[in-house]
Amino acid sequence: MTTSETTGNRSATGNMFVLFGFLIREGNLLRSPVLAFAVLASFTRSGMIYAINTIAAGASLALGNVALLAGCIAATLTFSHLARVASFRLVETTRRRLRMQLSRKLLNARAGFLARNDHGKVYSIVTQEVNEISHASVNFIESLEAALLIAFCIPYLFYLSWPSGLATLAAVGIGGIGYLVAQAPAQASAERASRTEWVFFDRVNDVLRGYKELRLRQARKAALQSDIDDVATRERSLKLVAERYYSLGQVIAQGAMMGLLCMIVVGLPLFAGTETSTVLQILTIVLLTYGPIETVLGNLSSFSRAAVSKYLIDQLERDLANDAETRASGPVADRTAFRSIELKGVTTVLSSTTAAGGDESFTVGPLDLTLTPGEVVFICGGNGAGKSTLLSVLTGLRHPDGGAILLDGTPVAEADAPAYRSLFSAVFSEFHLFNRLYGLTEAECDALPAHLADLDIDHRVGIDDGKFSTLALSTGQRRRLALSVALAEKRPIIVLDEFAADQDPVRRALFYDVLVPQMARDGHLVIAVTHDEHCFDKCDRLIRMEAGRIVSDTRQKRAERQAG
Repeated sequence: MTTSETTGNRSATGNMFVLFGFLIREGNLLRSPVLAFAVLASFTRSGMIYAINTIAAGASLALGNVALLAGCIAATLTFSHLARVASFRLVETTRRRLRMQLSRKLLNARAGFLARNDHGKVYSIVTQEVNEISHASVNFIESLEAALLIAFCIPYLFYLSWPSGLATLAAVGIGGIGYLVAQAPAQASAERASRTEWVFFDRVNDVLRGYKELRLRQARKAALQSDIDDVATRERSLKLVAERYYSLGQVIAQGAMMGLLCMIVVGLPLFAGTETSTVLQILTIVLLTYGPIETVLGNLSSFSRAAVSKYLIDQLERDLANDAETRASGPVADRTAFRSIELKGVTTVLSSTTAAGGDESFTVGPLDLTLTPGEVVFICGGNGAGKSTLLSVLTGLRHPDGGAILLDGTPVAEADAPAYRSLFSAVFSEFHLFNRLYGLTEAECDALPAHLADLDIDHRVGIDDGKFSTLALSTGQRRRLALSVALAEKRPIIVLDEFAADQDPVRRALFYDVLVPQMARDGHLVIAVTHDEHCFDKCDRLIRMEAGRIVSDTRQKRAERQAG
């Protein structure tokens, strides 16, 4: 992969400027005390160097010079301490802002975004890349303090000996050029290493989520382990390549500084005729600024890594912005009732990549369907018939590519989706249980224990301080727990995708004969995907789907169904 392929239109140097602008903007450096502390620390350290040289040149311990030296040392230590504490605060503030910003954008993205993107990529960016940038903010303050000290001392070097000032500028310049030479290939390798790390996180996710399947087949377990080893090895190799380039830049910088010291100790007396006392003064300045110069040049590799992280975060944020839901202009109130939901000519195009590398699409629809409160609607059909896509469109998780959804006769625009979705509670085939009762009102929390009892799950799970006592349950128990939350929400529409598939015969009968009729009597529209043909007579409407179309919509009188 070439540099242009990995960094897109942004150059390596451009990445750095973007990073610095971000650190200054997000850290509020122009108003933060950390900048003042860094300036004062550099100024007092310069004063310390001046005091040392003054005492050495005068060969006397004048009280004023000694007091100046002691005061500068004390002030330097104090301001350096304050700058480090403020820098740590800046690190945590930057990390918190980035994580909050990314999590907010993830929550505001369309539901299909995470369905299409690898979770390892998102997890790595929100954790690893954010950490890289937040740590760079400390290095930024350190480098700023060191650069200010160098800026204060170089004029002093020119005052003592203009060749020494030129030599110092040349050493810093050579070190900077060495870094620039190594920066572009180093950033390219670092970015490829980060992308490889995304794959590693995906493989870890496979280990955590597929632990049962892995233990049933040793060959699968060994193959996954081999893949993890391969990914980890590739990541290591790419990071080593990046580090070689970063190290090359630092070696050039260190060589320039060593040459500077040799020039001062040997070159100035031999070729410039500089007096020994002046050479000692110059040497004192260079030795006391040697560390800060190394800090500035050494931190360039840290900034380069952080620039790659910022580039990857920016890419994710652009993707999230392009896939963000259209937001309503004002606050959205939940809908508590509806008269009808109508699908008119709704179509949805599903795209996928074939084994040969080509693209293929599958169209669900056009779908025409009208739903009203109090109905029990069963949906059946083979795999790939479009049932799950229908549920995604119907619940507002996916905006249709064609046609319209009408709520009480009014088309549902994308900006109306949050209010429209508030009509639904759902237990999808692939559902997620939160251990905390996020978003539930006090009344809903109070109603939850009764639903736990109705679903025969209260002996396994309790509620303590707004969270479930355990989620270590069987699949069927977890599904009943999810339904208890859905019932407690008292939404007008309840969607259940293959709910009875994981239940034993007794609880399956409880679902079809007790729970579903009770939900309908309570005024809920119940929409259930099911393959239990022997229970098809327990619904008001049976919708069959094939090849993305509704092929039949059979209605039976509710009284007949209840009598049956």
